[in-house]
Amino acid sequence: MDSKIKKAIIGKILEEWYTVDSILFNDHARNKINNGDVYKEYVSLKAGMLENLFEYYSYIGLVPKVTTPKDIKQLVETAIISAKRAKKSAVNMINKESTKAKIKEKVIKEAKRLNIDDLDKLSDKIIQEKLVQYALDNALIGIPLIESDKVNTNCDTFKCKLLEESHRTYRDSLIQLALRCGKNKK
Repeated sequence: MDSKIKKAIIGKILEEWYTVDSILFNDHARNKINNGDVYKEYVSLKAGMLENLFEYYSYIGLVPKVTTPKDIKQLVETAIISAKRAKKSAVNMINKESTKAKIKEKVIKEAKRLNIDDLDKLSDKIIQEKLVQYALDNALIGIPLIESDKVNTNCDTFKCKLLEESHRTYRDSLIQLALRCGKNKK
């Protein structure tokens, strides 16, 4: 891999380290997770997800558009802007009729499976999870793919599918951990 491309990918991954926190917590995770063991688990999951993302970017030939920040403050500000953009896009996705229908179907299926009568609470939980899933996918995959100068979007190989599945597993684990942290604060 060309050193300029590698540097661009590493820069993007560093920005995304803070973007993930902003999407999940609207702040740095270390300010929101008080339990040391839970924080270590969070950092481990996030590091694994971003390592997987680095491999995915490299595999598909993604060359992210990255401006080198002058300091950490600028890097965090860029990450916050990226998170807000991804969240806005996620809301637009949730508001599509096809997505609403899928969410309704999932709520009904989960309510039957878990024998739950409070559909409002279950709906809120599923919608929140979907919003965060979409926001993370937009920030980490969608927006970088759209903005990339060069990328191979054909992902038919076993390795590519494995990297995508790994991303979903890490993403969902991070979301569940963040939701648990939010419940513990109430």
